[in-house]
Amino acid sequence: MLIRPVDESGDVLPVLRVSDMLKGSRATAELIHDRLRLLTGEWWENPGRGNGVLEMLKESRLTEADGQLIAGYLSSYIRETPGVHDIRESKVSADGRRLRFSFIAETTDGSVDISYESE
Repeated sequence: MLIRPVDESGDVLPVLRVSDMLKGSRATAELIHDRLRLLTGEWWENPGRGNGVLEMLKESRLTEADGQLIAGYLSSYIRETPGVHDIRESKVSADGRRLRFSFIAETTDGSVDISYESE
């Protein structure tokens, strides 16, 4: 898998050579981040596609029990990412409507540490 690199704000960087593309576990990590950032309703071509965690957070203030439910949802969602075999060592913390989720993704090309924070 080859994926174009992005900067801190998520803008795609120019690629002059194939060797500048992300590959292996770095490409899978970027794909995971892309999927986590794409929220349900944001893609005009398929509004039902995307991460539904924001919709879950609209319902009420987040408790630790809700955090575990959302962590389970996100783990299942991430397992659908091409190249991801499993999720381990997932940790979730809730603060009001903000959710922090970190985990290790086992990919075809090795393990990668991922962290996600809802905005």
